Amino acid sequence: MTEPHSSDDTRGTFSRRGFLRGAAAFGLGAAALSGASSPASAASGPSRTSYKIKEGTYQETTVYVYDSGVAGPTTMVVGGIHGDEKSGYLAADQIAQWSVTSGKLVVMPRANVDAIALDHRPYDHDLNRLFPPTGGTCQSSLARHIWNAVVEHDPDWMFDLHSSRGIYKSGDGGVGQALFPTWTSPARDYGENAVADLNQQFGLSGDVAYRMGNTLDADNPMLMHRVAGLLDRPGFICETTEKQPLDEQIQWHLYTVEHVMNQYGQQRGTPRTTTGGDVDFHASTLSLDDYWQSFQFDQSLSYPAIVAPSMSYNGSDPAHPRIDDDSNSGGTARVEEWNYLNDKHYTESAGMLAFPANTVTRSDDGKLVQSSRKNVGDQWEYVEFDEPFDATPVVLTSPMSDWHDTPVISRVRNVTRYGFDMRLHTEDGGRDLAWDEQERTAWVAFEEGPGTLNGRNYETGTRKIDENWEWIDFGRSYDNPVFLAAPMTYEGWNTVTVRHDDLRADGVNAFLQEEQSEDTETGHVTEKVAYFVIDG
Repeated sequence: MTEPHSSDDTRGTFSRRGFLRGAAAFGLGAAALSGASSPASAASGPSRTSYKIKEGTYQETTVYVYDSGVAGPTTMVVGGIHGDEKSGYLAADQIAQWSVTSGKLVVMPRANVDAIALDHRPYDHDLNRLFPPTGGTCQSSLARHIWNAVVEHDPDWMFDLHSSRGIYKSGDGGVGQALFPTWTSPARDYGENAVADLNQQFGLSGDVAYRMGNTLDADNPMLMHRVAGLLDRPGFICETTEKQPLDEQIQWHLYTVEHVMNQYGQQRGTPRTTTGGDVDFHASTLSLDDYWQSFQFDQSLSYPAIVAPSMSYNGSDPAHPRIDDDSNSGGTARVEEWNYLNDKHYTESAGMLAFPANTVTRSDDGKLVQSSRKNVGDQWEYVEFDEPFDATPVVLTSPMSDWHDTPVISRVRNVTRYGFDMRLHTEDGGRDLAWDEQERTAWVAFEEGPGTLNGRNYETGTRKIDENWEWIDFGRSYDNPVFLAAPMTYEGWNTVTVRHDDLRADGVNAFLQEEQSEDTETGHVTEKVAYFVIDG
């Protein structure tokens, strides 16, 4: 991409108010918008919809809309304006699957599908030179449809994702590794914050360090200049350099968009559910074998966070529960063995616990409980609590999707009052996950100790456990107990899960079970194991 032009940081004379007054003159009324199918109207709760622009033509592309159902800003992200700039549209593909806790997220990941298919710009009819910045009609049918979608959704913030062969201000004529803000405050301030943290997070320095670019002040016929000139909205052209690996470029785009969104108060995740009085949750013991089986909640749970990290020891082959196909009413589950085994397993029992995401609530006796879910891969991801705990909480996690048909568990480390790190683990002797392979992973966190949820007694705690059987005494007696446990530290890197036996009203036997895909030894360093038990 050629460098976005700017004279200086001075604001221009075009504002959103001026745009709204003159919309009819620019052909942006209802008639102009009729070329795109209308997105679904806002629902009372979260909704995910999509629609086509240029439908039935070789330029047909999809717009994805996530509406949280909660008041908040509208963010719009566009990728693929230039077909040979892969990091932009591949990052936008991922952003199209995000949820947000408030407002709307609108994503057009592949704006120029024909150019993407041909892997070229093209330079003789550059789509990003067809958007007059201060008025008039966009200069191609596709540009008009893209602009109509922008006006339809009326974004509060906008991102246009690109890449460049070169590096900004390096003398090679490129614009990579830079954010170019619109003239609307606080775009430049938020961009500077994102650039500083991005460089620190990814260890970028020298030529490949990110910089703030010049201001987009409505003097170039480009999409984001038109956003500045006619809508007067904050936003960015985001540029990576193609001199760096593609997977790294994509991660930089994702980090930038999420970082800026966080600054203006729109966070990834599903809308928070804060309960008072009766707490919405489900706890039961599942009976599982190696076939997928359905389970049902005893009440509807919006966007449930489902954890089932441990199971009984009827069959000795290393295995664990796996959740999939979640809905507000339940999901499916099975016993999952590791790939080096035959994936045939005896019937096991597994405690399962589910809360709506994002729950921040208190038990009957006032103890803080939080839960949510997050898409993670095999790199450590930080999860921040919505409300800090008074002391280090008990945290349980487990994957609750099966998107990549790979046996996987989740691990936790560095649990504090404020949050924790979480990642996925495959078997030691198997394949690693690709950089873009993630699973939806649920977590729940409790104040440690006994409590009561909707009249059901429970307790949470931790024990030091290794590969040897260890008896866990409960603090009181439980009727038909539902039991869950998982390592809450990462002292040993081998893939390991908790298996249990002889579950009684007052205690249970448990140990850490390593799988043996890489070697036959099963000794494991002592880990702090989190557990939860509740009346069934």
